[in-house]
Amino acid sequence: MLLLCPASLEAYLSDLPVAAAVLPRLQMLLLRDETNIDEVVELVRFDPSLATRVMHAAGSAYYGRARDVTSLGDAVALLGLREAYRVTAAFAMSRFLNTPLRIYGMGPAEYWRRSIACALVMEQQAPTRGLDECVAYTAGLLHAIGMVLIDRHLRTVGDPGMLLRELPSTPLIRQEQRLIGMTHAQVAGVVLRKWNFGSEVVVPIEFQYEPARAPVRGAAMTTLLVEARTLAQEVVRDLPPPRSGRGEAREADLEEGDLGARILALESWLR
Repeated sequence: MLLLCPASLEAYLSDLPVAAAVLPRLQMLLLRDETNIDEVVELVRFDPSLATRVMHAAGSAYYGRARDVTSLGDAVALLGLREAYRVTAAFAMSRFLNTPLRIYGMGPAEYWRRSIACALVMEQQAPTRGLDECVAYTAGLLHAIGMVLIDRHLRTVGDPGMLLRELPSTPLIRQEQRLIGMTHAQVAGVVLRKWNFGSEVVVPIEFQYEPARAPVRGAAMTTLLVEARTLAQEVVRDLPPPRSGRGEAREADLEEGDLGARILALESWLR
């Protein structure tokens, strides 16, 4: 039997980066009308490696600076609360999302790029729809996280050589449903609730393939995710192959601030 059960999900989640536990609570802080820097610092300090990365980011050339930042409080103040969240989210999930999905025929760079591209598109488009940028960014970043668990499950209990591909005659989600009894969107819903993400993030991810069935309160964000997912795939398709050197954005003729350039810059910074 290849069905994916809650007990298996628990086992697959055991190596989740500790930093990921910070995200739901940090997002809740940012959704409040009044949040002070000390509250954010206290949360980020929860994971020392994450705190170090936030400090490094605040003083890095990626953010237009090149100086040492000696305290986490100064780092958060320099970045601003929203940017501190983006840094936290990108780094916390990079170790989880930057993984090959062999069952889906997808390398680590492609999966990571799709995730971050979707997050950036969602964040960019959210204000025009009256939606929160932080929630949109999170939903975009985590929209395909169910694939990680399905990939791990099928490689563990199924044929490691199995390959799932989007086909005109058999959509990917139908193949998943047939094999394990759930789609990657539904798996993501279970996992994100387990991680204590709110419905504002979970609903659009869970209903991204059935937007007409999304609850009214999550309908607009779900529609945005459906559109952003397609745009993100187009952006990623046009990016150069990943490599260890620098200057990728210039070589790909991408302008500074362009979505593709932002993805490559972030990718380079996270290495």
